[in-house]
Amino acid sequence: MMNMIPSREKGFSLIELLVALAIGLLVTLVVMQAYLSGLGTQRAQTDLGRAQESSRFAFDLLARSLRKAGYRNPKAQVPAFCPGPNLRLVASNDPSAITSATFGTNATIVNNSDVILVRYYGEGIPTQDGTMRDCLGNTIAANALVADTFFIATDTSNNEPALFCYTSNPAATPTATAPNPAPLVPGIESMQLLYGEDTDGDGAINHYVPGSTSLNNNANNVRSVMLSMIARTASATAVDRSTQPINHFGTSYAPSSGDANIFTAPADGRTRQHFTTTIALRNLCPV
Repeated sequence: MMNMIPSREKGFSLIELLVALAIGLLVTLVVMQAYLSGLGTQRAQTDLGRAQESSRFAFDLLARSLRKAGYRNPKAQVPAFCPGPNLRLVASNDPSAITSATFGTNATIVNNSDVILVRYYGEGIPTQDGTMRDCLGNTIAANALVADTFFIATDTSNNEPALFCYTSNPAATPTATAPNPAPLVPGIESMQLLYGEDTDGDGAINHYVPGSTSLNNNANNVRSVMLSMIARTASATAVDRSTQPINHFGTSYAPSSGDANIFTAPADGRTRQHFTTTIALRNLCPV
């Protein structure tokens, strides 16, 4: 009988194994790069969407309050705004801080933002009917005078700028979960306002001016308010648009060289969205 010599078992050589590992690592690297790129794009779009929603929510809050400015039920026995001891609007242009003597609360204002106080009365004769609420969502007693103050300050819970509101409504009892003032909209970095005045009584706006002592002395002439807001993303993962200038109503907040009307965002990797709108006031006073 012939002796059968068993054949040797064959496997990968060291070189073949190294080549296979290199190809595998290359494929893994390409897949991971595509995944991380998609994840970064998703995060940027999510942050951008949140910034846009923040601006819409902030505009809605301010619009609701401004449309109530100067409201009183004509059947109620309360002082009128036109004329009266209380102005329906009190404005401040780019203050560094506000005090309780004028705005009902003390606060440090960030980014040279404007401040506005809106006064109106609660509805209901003789008892409240729940149709009027302050900026924090509390119901207002029938024919009670309320003042809502909107400003931009730093939210100490996350060290981010936010749109705050303080209300003089006695129903807004401050608690740990419901502070007064309260940060309502995160990510609002700066707010500027211009006021449309009818100075000659013809029903048409003659000019738009920033808030000032002169404006406050004639606040009943204001027929509309123009808002400009800058909202920023919460993280630095978004597209950096720091080189894109924004016309932000003449604020001195980080102006570009040579033009104080232009805001230039810092190069911090955050995306900033700029929104403007004009709100017509409903409860007009005769001039």
